[in-house]
Amino acid sequence: MRGVSGRVERAATLAASVREASARSLSRWRRHAPSPRAARLLLVLVAVAAALVADRFAGPGGPWLWNLDLPKIDYPLAVFFHHAITHVRLPLWNDDLGLGFPLYAEGQAGAFYPPNWLLYLLPPLLALDLARIGHLVLAGTGAGLLALRVSGSRAGATVACLVAVLGGAIVTKLEWTNLVAAYAWLPWVLLPLARRPRPTRLGLVGAGLAWGAQALAGHPNTWLLTGLAAAVLLVAVDPRPAVVRRIVGFAGLGLLVGSAQLVPTAMLTGLSVRSAGLSADDLFTSAATPFDPLGLGFANVFVRGGAGGWDTATTWYPDGVFALLEAGAYVGLAVVALAAAGVAARRARPWLLVGAVMLALPVVAAFRPAFWEALPVLDGLRSPVRSYLVVALIAGVLAAVGLGRLGRGGLSAAGDRPAPPGSPRARATASLPVLLAGGAVAVLVVGYGGVLVLAVAAPGLFGDLLRAASSHLDPGGAERSRQLAVAALSSPLPALVEAGVGVAAVALIARARPRRLAAALLVGLVAWPLLAFSPQANLVRDESSFSSAETRFVETLRIEAPHRLVTLDRPGWYEGMPDQLAAAGVADLEMFSSLDLLASDRVLAAARDGADAAAVRRALGVDTVVTFGRPCPGQLVVRVSGPDAYVCHEQGALVPPYWVPASVVPAAPGGLPEQPAGPLPALQPTDVSVDAAAMAASARHARIVGWSDTTSTIDVTADGPGYVWIDRAWWPDWEVTVDGRGVVPYRALAGQLIPVAAGSHRVVAELRPREVVLGAAVGILAAAAALAWALRTGPRRRRWRPAWLARRDDAGGPPPEASGEAP
Repeated sequence: MRGVSGRVERAATLAASVREASARSLSRWRRHAPSPRAARLLLVLVAVAAALVADRFAGPGGPWLWNLDLPKIDYPLAVFFHHAITHVRLPLWNDDLGLGFPLYAEGQAGAFYPPNWLLYLLPPLLALDLARIGHLVLAGTGAGLLALRVSGSRAGATVACLVAVLGGAIVTKLEWTNLVAAYAWLPWVLLPLARRPRPTRLGLVGAGLAWGAQALAGHPNTWLLTGLAAAVLLVAVDPRPAVVRRIVGFAGLGLLVGSAQLVPTAMLTGLSVRSAGLSADDLFTSAATPFDPLGLGFANVFVRGGAGGWDTATTWYPDGVFALLEAGAYVGLAVVALAAAGVAARRARPWLLVGAVMLALPVVAAFRPAFWEALPVLDGLRSPVRSYLVVALIAGVLAAVGLGRLGRGGLSAAGDRPAPPGSPRARATASLPVLLAGGAVAVLVVGYGGVLVLAVAAPGLFGDLLRAASSHLDPGGAERSRQLAVAALSSPLPALVEAGVGVAAVALIARARPRRLAAALLVGLVAWPLLAFSPQANLVRDESSFSSAETRFVETLRIEAPHRLVTLDRPGWYEGMPDQLAAAGVADLEMFSSLDLLASDRVLAAARDGADAAAVRRALGVDTVVTFGRPCPGQLVVRVSGPDAYVCHEQGALVPPYWVPASVVPAAPGGLPEQPAGPLPALQPTDVSVDAAAMAASARHARIVGWSDTTSTIDVTADGPGYVWIDRAWWPDWEVTVDGRGVVPYRALAGQLIPVAAGSHRVVAELRPREVVLGAAVGILAAAAALAWALRTGPRRRRWRPAWLARRDDAGGPPPEASGEAP
């Protein structure tokens, strides 16, 4: 017995000394741990370094990050913005796109987003680079702070920061600058809401302001997904009836602050190709596929990549490379393992609910439900897989929680109640993260091998899966994609390296001692694949790959200086593709936008292939026609060998604006009545069918007194009742006056048709976006009122006390015996 008691005494002494040493070590760590300010600075530095890598930044002289839509959309928009802001104005309208286009309403330019007013003072390509880098830094810092609040782990915050900046969900979308700008606000909207037991008043206001700022960035899709994620998070954190008030307050403030951009975008949507909703293929092309989970753990599972970037010709993703860019979600197997280890923590539950809702969107869309096309918001919500942006951010937060659990023994998460040491609950809590992490990695690795085996051993079944997940693949295309899949999946690198990283992460989670060293190694395992593989989604190229202004084809057209041109049977990708000509100062009847004006698209089709195409072109003022590979109609001016283009003058083309008699409107022989302007703009036009041939035969030139992208002054002498036709797209914010009287133009040939009486008149048109001014004023007032409400202190509420207790305090003694009052 004495020997046993001695051993017990020695064990107790040893345990006490271990506890004392641990306490001293913890005390030293706390003394030398970085301050909160230093931790935040470290997150910023990590975000800056990761953003430079993600953007493949090579310096102010280039080369520059390149992907498919950059020369088609973002670079021309940057040119327009740079030209406008250097002339001390905003990019509101461009006459060279189609029959003119409201740049500010589409939102992709971000005309009302204040950071852009400084960024686009720089040359366009440098401005695009800095816009991406700056917003990635903002996103990474916000994600790190969010993870720090949820997990309490500085190493976990670093992991979340890296995932938010270098994750495939955002890196594959860097070509869409406005999406990157909107994404940057996502963690800052969620950060103030991730507070238990509920967000503070200031937190709700801050989230609403951040959501409004995100709306001004000009990407409604990301804005809507963020708002949905915020609403689900509010419900998950505090699921009581009062949460409805919080959601309404948050959403209302965000709507008001962002109304300067949201209102004109809604107006444009009602006049654009989306006004009748999108087709099923447009809506569901980028929905979830059975192969998407593999993209979480393996960067090049769907495409071959290298030092130069992805080889898009090797893509086997069911709907092609654009769908793959939308569905990118790479985080790496180390992050998957850590996130799986963190899901069992109590504080992970709200984030699991948000992630489940975000994953449900593309999965439900994959089944093409009928209600999706019928609901007003969903019927214009393209690319449901963009919800992977939120999913990837949540994966980073859960990975931070998992990393924060290392070495905590019986703790289920930072701040959760510990289990008694040595208890079954403590042992289960310690082993559960390892099982979850190992299971998650095993599922993805086995899934990778299973897909490869299926592609090799069951080509018919694999082809059927590809076709079921695609909107356009035929049997021949499915077989080509299967062969590409076998080539990509059978490549040992980098798949084996990534699998090894996953196994190493699980091993470190299983033996997290010493804790700080294990955490550092895990951060390294997270960072290395993201740094090595994510940037491959994009290429880098020099300026000539973005701008066609210096090519022989565009230079030839600039010398010809057409009033407006149209191309017939043009190639899909060439020097003069839509928006590139407008960026070079050549007025092109065609343009490219996600919100093309529907009437302009229809008149373009009539000018190309309509029964009266030549007359329509002359009436529109198209004086130059370009064809490819065949002679063009009209008088040949020059042939450009590069794209094998024939440039011709259109004989008899009018020079708008011009006057035409009332007889050009066959349905109204006596002419159309004047439409007086009201106090509010007319949101929908009155369409008028005109006789294009009669217009071309009877037009009289009108004298232009002044013309710019936002104003025009025209003097006209009318032989009788008739109309002035202006080759400028009908848009509600154009205020038109005839001799000082406000009128609303009709819409004819997509342009503005203004009734005038006989005699001399002055027609003045000014672009006045009144809803923008009103929206900005309302947003500023709403922000000020919300901040004042959140910061007010007010009198402290007195705690209720029974009357007998108050009397006892006043008398300094116990209550009266016969008071008759029950305590």
